[in-house]
Amino acid sequence: MTQEQAYQALQKSTISVFSTMLNLTVSPGEPCEKVDPPPINGVMALLGFTGEWIGTGVLFCQEKLAMRLSAAMLLNDVSEISPDVLDGIGELANMVFGNFKDNLEPISGALAISIPTVVYGRNFQARSPGNRAWLVAPFTVDDDTFEARVCLLPKKNQPAPGRR
Repeated sequence: MTQEQAYQALQKSTISVFSTMLNLTVSPGEPCEKVDPPPINGVMALLGFTGEWIGTGVLFCQEKLAMRLSAAMLLNDVSEISPDVLDGIGELANMVFGNFKDNLEPISGALAISIPTVVYGRNFQARSPGNRAWLVAPFTVDDDTFEARVCLLPKKNQPAPGRR
């Protein structure tokens, strides 16, 4: 599997979920790779991948967009980050990366995803062990931006537990 194939699957799944579930049009930006994304402020949902490839998927957005997306999912007004907002972003990530998994499996082989973990805060950072590169796919929805990130490696290339 190439980075381009992973990006195409991520782009397709993100556009589809936002259109179908939120009735929002998103525009993809230029993908890039980041080894160590900088500290951020906002809401981040993380899911793990297992199978022929292993790694992590991340959906990240600022507070304002997190509230807007959750309001669209819940069909109500949202004025602050609450457990419902965090649950909404987790479910959104679950849908995006579930579709990503389905789009990628013909190329990658069987994959499974974990349940999402959602983090909210200021000046925090997520890293993969070994300082691996993340595929970062930026998107815009109106004037807001968000990122879908993936770090995947073939399972056979992983070191044995406890070894580096």
